[in-house]
Amino acid sequence: MSNALTELLNEINDELVNQISLANSMDKKIDTRKLVQLSHTLNGVISTSGLSDDDKSMLEKFSATLVQDNATIKSLRYEKQDLERVLSNLNDI
Repeated sequence: MSNALTELLNEINDELVNQISLANSMDKKIDTRKLVQLSHTLNGVISTSGLSDDDKSMLEKFSATLVQDNATIKSLRYEKQDLERVLSNLNDI
């Protein structure tokens, strides 16, 4: 896995944790703008990466989950779990 991809996935993880924490502590509406931006960046990295088709597909499906209008704390937690699964699968390469 490339450093750029690793850094980007870590940034996505940090943003998920941040949004979950903010929504929990302040009953704030979840701001998905940065997640949408990170999703677009991830799609660009995926298209230029040397990953297998299966890994690209897995990352594209994950990326698509970041671009949702009605994000809830529960959905962000699922996305975080999905990211952990993705990272685990990529580290098994």
